[in-house]
Amino acid sequence: MYYIIFSLCLTALFAVISYRKSVSKLNNLLWIVSVMLVLLVINFFGLPVLAPWGFHGVWIEAFLVSILGAVVYFSQYELNRKKLDFGRFVPGVITVIAAIVCFFQSAECFHASKYYQRLKVTEVADTAVHRDFNHVVSPLPVSKMISVDAALARKVAEDKLGENIGLGSKVEVGNMTIQSITGSFTINNGKKLNFDNDVIWVAPLEHRSFFKWFWNDVTPGYLIVDASDATKRYLVTEVNGKPLQIKYLESGCFDDDIERHIKMNGFVSKGLNDHCFEIDSVGRPYWVLSTYTHTIGFGGEESDGVVTVDAQTGELNAYSIAEAPSWVDRIQPQDFVEDQIRCWGEYKKGWRNSFMAQDSVRVPTPGTTLVYSQGRSFWYTGIQSAGSDNGTNGFMLVDTRTKEAKYYHAIGVNESEAMRIAEDQPFAKTAQYKANFPVLYNVRGIPTYFMVLKGGSGNVVGYCFLAMNNRQAVGCGASKQDAESAYLRMLRKTQSDTIKDGVVKRETKSYVVRGIVQENNLYYLLFEEERGVEFTGSTEFFPELKWTEVGDTVNVSFGRGEGKVIPLDFFDNVNFEI
Repeated sequence: MYYIIFSLCLTALFAVISYRKSVSKLNNLLWIVSVMLVLLVINFFGLPVLAPWGFHGVWIEAFLVSILGAVVYFSQYELNRKKLDFGRFVPGVITVIAAIVCFFQSAECFHASKYYQRLKVTEVADTAVHRDFNHVVSPLPVSKMISVDAALARKVAEDKLGENIGLGSKVEVGNMTIQSITGSFTINNGKKLNFDNDVIWVAPLEHRSFFKWFWNDVTPGYLIVDASDATKRYLVTEVNGKPLQIKYLESGCFDDDIERHIKMNGFVSKGLNDHCFEIDSVGRPYWVLSTYTHTIGFGGEESDGVVTVDAQTGELNAYSIAEAPSWVDRIQPQDFVEDQIRCWGEYKKGWRNSFMAQDSVRVPTPGTTLVYSQGRSFWYTGIQSAGSDNGTNGFMLVDTRTKEAKYYHAIGVNESEAMRIAEDQPFAKTAQYKANFPVLYNVRGIPTYFMVLKGGSGNVVGYCFLAMNNRQAVGCGASKQDAESAYLRMLRKTQSDTIKDGVVKRETKSYVVRGIVQENNLYYLLFEEERGVEFTGSTEFFPELKWTEVGDTVNVSFGRGEGKVIPLDFFDNVNFEI
């Protein structure tokens, strides 16, 4: 209804401008009806934001309608200059003046300081980087590190959907959304899924075409792919004993279209961004869209909340940033954050300095990724000086909900260079494996890039760790554990592991060996006094491991809190004498 009224208002504007007494009423009517129909189609499918100021859609349409009305008026007017009514151009002139005002209100060259201040950044000095980084990003077991990117997740999801031939002919895999989840629920045939700060990919089943939507009306569920293990994939058509019927989708038509559904229910004057399909802690599917306004004229986009839509019932709820449900991962859209980081780096000393002297100008490295830690998520990007190719001056973490931003002064290599280093390792170079864009993790208190290596088929064939601040500390392997062990050995070799993280507790104890297994020069040990964890050490650093047997007493030092597989910092076999 809102867009019908808007279209009629613009049609009335056109009628006033274009009406000519000397032309037949039928001709005038044909023009008016034609314009009205075109406007109805444009607004029905375009869904412009109906705000009087701050959004371009209303003013662009008003300008086009004004100019068209004036052109139609003059095109069929008798060429008698005394009778020409140039007042017909007044509405068009008004819209042009509005555009000029908009430019001066919004342009970065006039409001550089405002654009710079959009992102409030806390700068962490290099002496405090590791302490603060450990507080924000906790160490994570390698088994939970993200090894499935969006492309692979889609392939896996499509394979899973393909197992159901009848269903695969009706629906297709929608856009994949990555999210963190904690909770439990049952799916098809009573199978129970348990999640504890796990990261998963989720995608709705979308209609394949307009005709599939027309005949089927709803789709029967969604797909889950574990972001750390592609073998864990689920086609979910039932949750907690209830069949799923997803009605509101991106492929839905008319009122079943998700954005149209939101705007038709009171959000025509709000900007909407970042369509995310997520599930809550009990498996119920929702659409989550960020709402935003412009804070600097027609620019300076700022997310101010979120709208959630029950994908089955269409129930709508709007929340401020502080009130958003805990299961909602992202309120700050990636493109907004990237633009705000760019402005923060460029305009500290003004617009002119950003491209002339470039004093203190910093730019984000290409690419932005998500970092997850204990249920929180952050947008991550490296920061480098303008003109720099491979190195970084630090990195930025921006909370995806609150937009709390921290810049860590830490010299290192950027993401593109990290990928080149990984691909140049013997493990990857010989087989010509390609590295995926890296994800930042905390490994032994050191900011570390974790990369997945892929073969020509797109399947994962290996993994690589690289210390962000030390290009020599790199480890690759066919499994995450092998890659981590190789990386930790290189950390020790390059003496990079002297940095201690504050979260992981250092312990020195005496134990009795109850089990020992060798893989090449890496040993896995079990101790009588410790259950549920295993310890690793290399003969490269601890030669006595070669002579260690079950029942020996050993003195060891290690960092507690790094997962179920703990690398040893010190090893001494009390029973061994050469």
